[in-house]
Amino acid sequence: MNRSRITSAAATVALLGGLAATQVATAAGAFAYDSGAELNVGLTSGILYDKNSGKVLGDGIGGNFGNHGPEAAKATVTVTAVKNVTFTAEPKVDKGTVKSWSAKKVVIEANLAADGDALENMDLPASLSGTKQTLRAEIKGDKTDPDTSNNSVTQTYSVDATKPKPTEKPTQKPTQKPTDEPSEKPSEKPTQKPTQKPSQKPGDDPSDDANTPAPAGGTDKGSGSGGGDLAETGGGSDTPLLAGGAGALVVIGGAAVFLAKRKKTAGQN
Repeated sequence: MNRSRITSAAATVALLGGLAATQVATAAGAFAYDSGAELNVGLTSGILYDKNSGKVLGDGIGGNFGNHGPEAAKATVTVTAVKNVTFTAEPKVDKGTVKSWSAKKVVIEANLAADGDALENMDLPASLSGTKQTLRAEIKGDKTDPDTSNNSVTQTYSVDATKPKPTEKPTQKPTQKPTDEPSEKPSEKPTQKPTQKPSQKPGDDPSDDANTPAPAGGTDKGSGSGGGDLAETGGGSDTPLLAGGAGALVVIGGAAVFLAKRKKTAGQN
């Protein structure tokens, strides 16, 4: 219906009474989206996720936005993780630019065509926690939107994303210490110290005397070089000759003494 026709009809009815004019004006307001933009935003109602890690499977949490008004609009879409949702990577969009993103907020800028028939998609990589999660999405444009009821949406998910707890407790710690360590300390210390000091100096070892050959022919020491040779060798082949010579000397000496005494006695007579 043409807006000019609606205005003319309202003027005509106004002549009939104030009440009828009010009703037509209200009807005209319902068609006000014929100018400006008709922006809307939405979030998917279902989520597939990994129970162990809480990671949302696929490309992430899905959403869309668009314009159904007669004029093109430059729009800003903002998605906020209100509770138990964490954005984990940069979002993907069909048409538009991710202006910024963090673990809790995503901001997308897009140029929306006039009277767009298809909505632009967005995918939000995320992970979940807890038993209930909440996201909020909103869109704002540079053109006036007479109907703002669909410019924002709050979506709550009842997903049990609590991590499974271990079913078994850790085994008990060992109650005993390793047995390879000595269990007892030595109970006694040495009770005796050496009571005597060595009585002999080095070199006085009795074993030296035991190993020293005894002099041959008796106990006399200092019998000359001959005695020393005899002590070392135990005697030799010259021993009988030496003994015979010594006997001859004794006899000659005795004879000389006897002759000397005899001459002295004869001289006195």
